[in-house]
Amino acid sequence: MFIYHFNRLIRSRILWGFFAIIIAVAFVAVDSCFQSPQDALTAGKINGKKISASQFDQTVQAIRGFGRNRDNETSSSVADRRAWEQLAARQTAERAGLTAGKEEVRATLREAPGFQGANGFDINRYRMVLADQGLTPALYENLVAHQLAMMKSASIVDAATWVAPMELEDELAAMTDRFTVQVATVSNRFAGVEMRLGEEDYRKFYEANKDTFALPDRVAVRYIAIPVSNFLASVNVPEGDIQEYYDSHADTYTRTTTNNATEPIPYAEVRGKILAELQMEEARYCASTSVTFNIYGKLANAGTNALAIVAVQEKLTIKTTPLFSSGEPLYWTENAKEFADAAFELDPDRTDSRFGIVKGDFHIYVIEPVQRSPAHTPAYEDVLNDIRSRALVKARTEAFQSYTKELRADLQKLVAEGKSFGDAVKAKALNISTSFTYTVSEIQNQNVDNGFSIAYGAMTLKKGDISEAVPASATQSLFIYVQDRQPGDALAAEMMRAQIRSGIARRRNSNLFSDWQAWNLAKQKFEPIHPLTDDEEDVAIKGDKDGE
Repeated sequence: MFIYHFNRLIRSRILWGFFAIIIAVAFVAVDSCFQSPQDALTAGKINGKKISASQFDQTVQAIRGFGRNRDNETSSSVADRRAWEQLAARQTAERAGLTAGKEEVRATLREAPGFQGANGFDINRYRMVLADQGLTPALYENLVAHQLAMMKSASIVDAATWVAPMELEDELAAMTDRFTVQVATVSNRFAGVEMRLGEEDYRKFYEANKDTFALPDRVAVRYIAIPVSNFLASVNVPEGDIQEYYDSHADTYTRTTTNNATEPIPYAEVRGKILAELQMEEARYCASTSVTFNIYGKLANAGTNALAIVAVQEKLTIKTTPLFSSGEPLYWTENAKEFADAAFELDPDRTDSRFGIVKGDFHIYVIEPVQRSPAHTPAYEDVLNDIRSRALVKARTEAFQSYTKELRADLQKLVAEGKSFGDAVKAKALNISTSFTYTVSEIQNQNVDNGFSIAYGAMTLKKGDISEAVPASATQSLFIYVQDRQPGDALAAEMMRAQIRSGIARRRNSNLFSDWQAWNLAKQKFEPIHPLTDDEEDVAIKGDKDGE
C-alpha cells in the first residue's frame, strides 16, 4: 500500500505544478546565456539569405512526418532536395505576400479535430498530442505556418491549370460512347518459368536497385512483460470515486428506449463495469511505480545477468525481438511507439540507461539492448537471396511484356491482311469472348468479367483498334478489339462535363505543384553548403526547361 499512496502523491497536480515552475525558471535562465550550436550553423543560402541548419532540419523533418507515420524509406538526398524546394517556395511566397500570420495559425490549430476537448479547443490536449509526437508548440506552430504558405502557393499554381476543350471532349466521349468489343485472353506462361539468370544479372539488378535495399537504424532487445493484473489485489477503489466517475461520465451511460428516447442507465447496473475500469487504471499506476522503484533497483545492482535474475524472481519468460526500426509496427507490444522510443534510447555501457521501462494497457515491459544496427545499405552478398527472387520476378515480367508486345504486332498484321479479329486470335491459339456492347457507366453494373480493365483499356481506342496488353491479374492480360464505337447520350455527357473537367484538373495538379517547386528552385540563386548530387541537379534542370 505504500506504493499505492506514493503513486497518489506523485500524481498530485499541485506538487508537479511546483516542480514545473522551478524547471521553467531554470530553462529561462539557461536560455538567456546559451545558444544552440546548431543555430549558428548554416545549411546554405537562397538569394543571399542564410538558411540555418535548424530551419533546414525542421523542414526535412516535416517532409518525412512524425511518429508512426514517419517516412524512413525516402533517401536522404531526395528529402534534402524537397526541403530546398520548399524553402525556396516559401521565400517566393513571402515576396508575393502569401504568408500565414499568427492569428491564421491559431485559427487553424483551434479548428483541428485532434485538439478538441469537451468545450472546444483544449490546450492541455494540444500539448499532450504534440509531446506524444516529440514536438514543442513553437516548432509545431512554425510547421503549420510553413504548411499554410505552401498551400497558398499551391492554390495559385493550381489556378493556372487549363483544361483544353479537345481533352475534355475526348474524356467525355470515352465515358459516354457505346463500345462494341471482343476480348482475347493471354495467359502468362512465364509466371512459373525458371529464367536463366547469372551472377552478372544479379549484380546488375543490385546496382540498379541499391536504394531499395537500404535499411534504417534498427535495434533488437530482450524483454519481460509484467502483467498489470498482478497488482489488482493491492488496489482499493473508494465508493465515492466510483460514484464520481459515474456522475462525470453521465453522457456515456445512456440507452435508447422503445420510444427512441434516451434515458440514463442506473448507477447500480454499471457500477461493476466502472469499478473494473478504475481498478485496472489504478493497477497500471501501481505496476509502473513498483517496476520503477523495486524491479529497476534490482536490475541496477544485479550485473550483466540482471534481467534473467528478475525474470526468475517474477516467474516470467525472457523474450528477444528481431531487429526493428522506429517506425514499423511491433506485434509483441501494446505500445509500439513508446516501446521503440525506449529501445532506441538504451545504452548498454551506462547503468542509468541500460534498461528501459515501457507502459502498456495490460503489461509493463522491462527491456535491455541486444543488438544495434546503424542505417546502411547491405552488401551484395548479404541480400543475395532477396536479389535472386526479385530479379527473377523482374525477368519474368519483362519476358511476358515482350511476348505480348510481339503478339499484338502479329494480331495487327493478320487483321491488316484481311482476317477478322476472331480468326487472328484463333490463329494464335488464344481464347476470345463473344461481342458485347457497353458504356463505361453501364459496365460497372453488368456482370462482365474484368469489366474495369476492359473499360480502361478501350476508352482511348477507335473503331478497328487493338489495345495494348491490359493486365487483368497476375497470370492474365487482355487484348481488346473495338468492333464499333458510337457517340453516346449528349445529355448524359453534358451532365458529366463539370465533374470530368474537375477530375482532369485534379490529376494534372497532383504533380503540377511539385514540378513548379523544382522549376522555382532552379530560378533562384541557390548556394547549398552540401551540393546536390548529379541526379538532383538533373531534376532542377528539368524543372527549369519545363518552365521555359
